Amino acid sequence: MKTILVGVDFTKSSENSLNYAIQVAKQSHSKILLFHALTAPIVHTNSGLFFIDNVDIYHNVENKINELKTKLSEEYKTIKFETEITYDGIRNRVAFLSKNHKISLVVIGLEVKNKLMKLLSGTTTLDLTGKISCPIITVPQKYKVHRINKMLIALDNKEPIQLKLSNLIHSTIKLLAVETEFVHIDTNKETIINPIKYKRINITNYKSSSFETGLKTYAKKSDADLIMVISHHYSDLHNLFIETNSQKIILSSSVPVISIHN
Repeated sequence: MKTILVGVDFTKSSENSLNYAIQVAKQSHSKILLFHALTAPIVHTNSGLFFIDNVDIYHNVENKINELKTKLSEEYKTIKFETEITYDGIRNRVAFLSKNHKISLVVIGLEVKNKLMKLLSGTTTLDLTGKISCPIITVPQKYKVHRINKMLIALDNKEPIQLKLSNLIHSTIKLLAVETEFVHIDTNKETIINPIKYKRINITNYKSSSFETGLKTYAKKSDADLIMVISHHYSDLHNLFIETNSQKIILSSSVPVISIHN
């Protein structure tokens, strides 16, 4: 049975992404791992900083997440729920679980209020995107529909799709059990897609002034309720000053975005 990891921090955004993950679990016949990453409290002293392993904080979170598990197990009897609390940090722990095939998909909420916050603090999603080996679905806090009928898969001409990535795309399609359409956003900045590279895929070519605008416009036009983007690895310094196409879509889309790493 596949496992879907959903980040739980007891916020409205987290609650919304959990509801979405439950819908994914129903469609994919998967179990759900309720995941919470703790941050050790920092105490300031004259000699510097040190961390305290606060047992009370851990037990408080443990009680809350177990109560949530019990409630969900009673409400959704066909879905198996598990829990995990860690001090390792969400990026390190999720990367480990993904690498060791303990999880097949990550679902996480997104609450970003303004452009300044995007630039200065980023999001957990962006911290994970391109760093772990399984797909990540980012669910906007305002997205309440929670239907998964059609997924739009965005392809570009900058990076070829290797066999490993192709297998991941198709296994994700199979997992989600969703209708799919491949689209290339033609911004006149790329040459025509090489038909040999994508010879087994039917691709819609959609012209637009920018990738972000074109993809969001076509997603609405085609009634897609999930967008897949392929993220590429960049340095942390690059990500700090330059928003990639994947980041722009993740931060601005009105429907959930699933990112996979090339």
